[in-house]
Amino acid sequence: MNAFVAWQLALETSSPAHILDVGCGYGATVAQLQRHFPKATFTGINNSTAQLEVAMQSCPTSEFRVADFEAMPFLADRFDAAYALESACFAEGETKEKLLVEMARVLRPGGRLVIVDGFKRQDGPLPKLVDWLYQKSLAAWGMPSLAPIDGFEKALQKQGFEKIAIKDISWNIAPSLAHIPVVAMKLFVAHLVKNDKEQLRYLQALLLTLALSPFKRHFGYYTVTCVKTIVELEK
Repeated sequence: MNAFVAWQLALETSSPAHILDVGCGYGATVAQLQRHFPKATFTGINNSTAQLEVAMQSCPTSEFRVADFEAMPFLADRFDAAYALESACFAEGETKEKLLVEMARVLRPGGRLVIVDGFKRQDGPLPKLVDWLYQKSLAAWGMPSLAPIDGFEKALQKQGFEKIAIKDISWNIAPSLAHIPVVAMKLFVAHLVKNDKEQLRYLQALLLTLALSPFKRHFGYYTVTCVKTIVELEK
């Protein structure tokens, strides 16, 4: 998936672009993309100091900062490209509009944005059982909501993004679901041995994700790419 994000950024491998990782976690994606774009400069933001400490050790030449998605500590038009790999879902708002406002602000005109994440296929109420599982899953992952894909596209348009391309890649991640039972068993054993409540919470989140996986009518995994509009000056 990291390689897929690199491809979606549509940059030359020798590009000296300044690239923003929104929700960089432990820095694994930055580490791989640094090898793909050796002349690029990377900045990662996250709200976890512990995760950023790991990221800084693995990617010492990159910049990492504790920051809020919706109030980034950067000047306007700073970045040539940005991506959010499974992190936009943690932003507030039904269509993540505050996140998109910030993305539109910090990207330069013509800058490319790549988002890979889970989305709802449509707006509106879910069937009761599906909604119950969905709400439990959101709580386990600590997410406010998944955005409806159509509403997300409209929010991008509202913030001045163009060349919006949306692709359903749900089947591409199907093999990952097959790993959940094995990972869940390891987490359960770790919880029994160490009585680790964080491992238990993660176990619950994984099992709820697996329980939601048959409801592909309501949820999907998408890649969204777009470009910040270049405003032409009047002659």
